[in-house]
Amino acid sequence: MNTTTKYRTIIADDEQLARERLKKLLVPFSETIEIMGEAKNGIECKTMIDSLRPDLIFLDIQMPGLNGFEVLQQIEHSPLVIFCTAHDEFALKAFETHSVDYLVKPVKAERMEQSIEKLMFLHQGTDRQQLLALIDEVTAQSSQNEITTIPVKLGDRMLILNIEDISYFQAEEKYVTIYSINGKRYVSDYSLKDLEDKLNGSFVRIQRALLVNRMLVKEIVKHTNSRCKIRMNDLNQSLLVSGRNYVDQIKSLTVLK
Repeated sequence: MNTTTKYRTIIADDEQLARERLKKLLVPFSETIEIMGEAKNGIECKTMIDSLRPDLIFLDIQMPGLNGFEVLQQIEHSPLVIFCTAHDEFALKAFETHSVDYLVKPVKAERMEQSIEKLMFLHQGTDRQQLLALIDEVTAQSSQNEITTIPVKLGDRMLILNIEDISYFQAEEKYVTIYSINGKRYVSDYSLKDLEDKLNGSFVRIQRALLVNRMLVKEIVKHTNSRCKIRMNDLNQSLLVSGRNYVDQIKSLTVLK
């Protein structure tokens, strides 16, 4: 590829503001980048890549449906990839040799310029097998490491929450809601199963949709049908009800009153 190549491009991010920002940052490079479409979740992204067969994709990692890594593992067509994410815990530095670049949100204009310059002088595509192997390695490493913070999106900003400041997580439809110790609520991209694995016992599942911080459990009282009422030591003194099949998990928290 030479510097006159025009790259047919897809932007994949579940945040509309993030997609709009990328498009705005790409305006000065219209002679190099031709935006073919936008995907707002992983499933849509996979379908769009295989149908439109783009040259390049700006790819977020945490998306509903399929995350960015899962998209790359499942697609038939293999475009060039520029990762674009707020989640530095994925050790994206490791992808420098197997993708065009990675951009950390919020993306700055000068950083985008560097990425496009790198793209224009790239003379070969990504090595798909090496990229997939690296994804497997990083995913496995990430799942083994207990997390101490969790990123949450607030519009076009990213807030980092300390795990110790979270009272409980609740699965609600397609997303997981974070309830903080100070009474605030946030939406997480992680599934409840992912969180349970990553938190390594510091949180306990008390029913199918609830994962509570064991250090913030204030009181447990027997309820009906083998269930319990659990009072959390947060600003709202949240009262949660356990599931019937979670007796052992409740016993692991403290002695019943």
